[in-house]
Amino acid sequence: MEILLEPVEESLMALPVLFLAYLLVEYLSNQDIINKVMKFGKVGPFIGSLLGSIPQCGFSVIAAKLYSMRYLTMGTLLAIFIATSDEALAIMAIHPDLWRMLALLVIIKIIIGTMVGFIIDYFNHKSYANYEYLQVEPCDCGCQNGIILPALRHTINIFLFILLTNIVFTIIINSIGEARLSNLLETNWLLQPIIAGFIGFIPNCAGSVILTQLYVDGGLTFGALLTGLTTSAGIGTLALIKYNENKKDTFKILLVSYMVSLVIGYIVSLIML
Repeated sequence: MEILLEPVEESLMALPVLFLAYLLVEYLSNQDIINKVMKFGKVGPFIGSLLGSIPQCGFSVIAAKLYSMRYLTMGTLLAIFIATSDEALAIMAIHPDLWRMLALLVIIKIIIGTMVGFIIDYFNHKSYANYEYLQVEPCDCGCQNGIILPALRHTINIFLFILLTNIVFTIIINSIGEARLSNLLETNWLLQPIIAGFIGFIPNCAGSVILTQLYVDGGLTFGALLTGLTTSAGIGTLALIKYNENKKDTFKILLVSYMVSLVIGYIVSLIML
């Protein structure tokens, strides 16, 4: 039973963040503020990258939910996902000798997130008129009378999904062994970005913690770390899988994230050889 304690504790820690995130989603869903924000839709990827770079998991969850409701563009969603780093920043921050690399990591992820977001939105929304479908009217169904219960329902729903997923991934990681994962990553720097990119998709802190600790200990290149943290959007990935009804669309978003992470990871690895 001890193996279940960690995923349960981690999921419970995310509970208040999830509730606040969905409370905000419910509030925005019933306000004309969405239409006002969408007037600035073309700068969404830049704003999204800045928000995603803040060490937390809430923005990626909010972004996934708003995207599934068609309040955000795909470019803005990808910008937030790419810029998110979560626990990795805290681990690097306690090592003063890594502050320069920490700043470089954040800056690169903001730049890449913004660029990818703009490119994706350019092809998906070639003119301002194409943003109109994202705009919504204020809710007139009576839901203005309360946002707490709907937020609570969404929170419990995604919490149970996250808890189950965390338990499954914890069992898998324990079966493989963190030491074996570390050895696999340390074997060949050419394979590091490929493996790190997949590890980054693990929807809890385990993936980013393993990657960052390996980098701190000298067992992982900075390029591979960048790859893994570029695909790491935390529980935002789970929220997207859960709420986006178009599964092909979800797969495309995750694939773009992975391909971008590989390209930037290998470029940075070659530059820093």
